[in-house]
Amino acid sequence: MLKIAAVFVLTSFAAACSSGAASAPQIVLRTDTPIPVIDVTGLSSRQLDTLAQSVPTAEQWTRLLRVTVKAAGNGAADMPPVAGTYAVAGKAIRFIPMFPLDAGREYTVAFDPSQLPGAAANGPAAVTAVVSLPAETKVPSTVVDRVYPSVEVIPQNQLRMYIQFSAPMGNRSGLDYIRLIDESGKEVVDPFLPLEAEFFNGDHTRYTVFFDPGRVKRGILPNQQMGRALEPGRRYTLVVSQEWRDGRGVPLKSEFRRQFLVGPADEHPLATTNWRIEPPAAGSASPLTVTFPEPLDHGLLMRAVGVSRDGVSLDGDVRIENGETRWTFTPRQPWQAGEHQLVVLSFLEDLAGNRIGRAFEVDNFERVDKNAEPERHQLPFQVEVKR
Repeated sequence: MLKIAAVFVLTSFAAACSSGAASAPQIVLRTDTPIPVIDVTGLSSRQLDTLAQSVPTAEQWTRLLRVTVKAAGNGAADMPPVAGTYAVAGKAIRFIPMFPLDAGREYTVAFDPSQLPGAAANGPAAVTAVVSLPAETKVPSTVVDRVYPSVEVIPQNQLRMYIQFSAPMGNRSGLDYIRLIDESGKEVVDPFLPLEAEFFNGDHTRYTVFFDPGRVKRGILPNQQMGRALEPGRRYTLVVSQEWRDGRGVPLKSEFRRQFLVGPADEHPLATTNWRIEPPAAGSASPLTVTFPEPLDHGLLMRAVGVSRDGVSLDGDVRIENGETRWTFTPRQPWQAGEHQLVVLSFLEDLAGNRIGRAFEVDNFERVDKNAEPERHQLPFQVEVKR
């Protein structure tokens, strides 16, 4: 943990602010907050109150206070702003980054007083500073725990993979550190969907890799031009580079490789009629076990399946086992005798994106759900007293 309360960055300021109560603005990197934030101090109470009451848009905030990763040479103007939120906090304008700033990385901060509400046209010039958190000497320790699906054979029209890490990762794009190579060692061209958004879970320990659905789904231009990225009967290796940095800014402990075999495409909708439900005994805290005839999507299984009784959801612990073909639920309280429901939400998918009664390949994406809540499929089962 950082011992200092705040790091002050000296700045130059062309002239005093118009209000006598204000002093020269100063850019401050604060570390005594839950995550480091950037403050601009030295403004008058009147300026701060006017700014707060004006309710600036995101674009107006960015013009007023812009934070970017420091660029080499003259490229600073082309750098995108760091994502975050803005507020008037006490006697300062505050920038709260969406993700923690990387230790050892330099950030350029530009504050433009002319963008304050009611500022004079010939007012003071912009203030700029470079701030950074101290770099720390750290030993690499984060590893890739596993990759889902965990089965050896995946369908040709596989839609996504999940990379699970042993510790939180940083904010850099995962696609910069992931490659797919075939059995001859040749890298597959553009297999993944290039996305601006980063698909981490909440604590940055799981990253979702999407195969480009335009190449997966037949009849779409990318599929017609390039075909599917995977070919049945061939082996591929997902390579995760050691250079991918974790939340401490440290590279992974080692490179990770996951090999798999590609089978035929799966173009059939999910059917719950062939799921096997094994109810526990009443009065016990034994797990409910549900077995599927094929692997299902690991990430969606964790969120899309649950148990209820009399319309009330039960609390418990979920485990996914046997290559994503078995789902177990252990309740917090012993089972009561009577009818229960296995509740399955409509966004559950298999490895190829097929849903209950709705195959990915034949879905034209024109259906619009009028209800914001996903459809619920309920499969009843009985919990009985064992004699």
